[in-house]
Amino acid sequence: MQSAVVDRTDRQIIHALLLAPRASYSSIAAVVEVSEQTVARRYRRLRADGVVRVHGLVDPHHLGQDDWLFRMRCRPDGANAITDALARRPDVSWVTVNAGGTEIFCAVRSSTEQQREDLLRQLPKTVAVLDITAQVVLHRFLGH
Repeated sequence: MQSAVVDRTDRQIIHALLLAPRASYSSIAAVVEVSEQTVARRYRRLRADGVVRVHGLVDPHHLGQDDWLFRMRCRPDGANAITDALARRPDVSWVTVNAGGTEIFCAVRSSTEQQREDLLRQLPKTVAVLDITAQVVLHRFLGH
């Protein structure tokens, strides 16, 4: 496997994209002080070489969805089965076990109130779950 060579101009383009991911080739070219064609060509090469990857995220509020954070206290012997089941759900974006295997945290994106309520009704019926708290994410603050 051949590794990609990344020079100063490539690093400047990458840095500009980190600061302003939706910036146009022309605006990046003005900042980096190269031509628009150079930025476009190098960007395509960086993507083709796997140096730069593009990931898109959908804002759930635009789709009428809500993000929820669930915290579950549970018996240590049941945490793994619960986390495995939660990880398989399409509405769970991440799940983690904390506090020595007695707490589970997960993020749930529900498109309907009914989906969320169904999950909240199912979990307490699980013998290993001792307690559940759920909070809606009102606003996500992102930093650079």
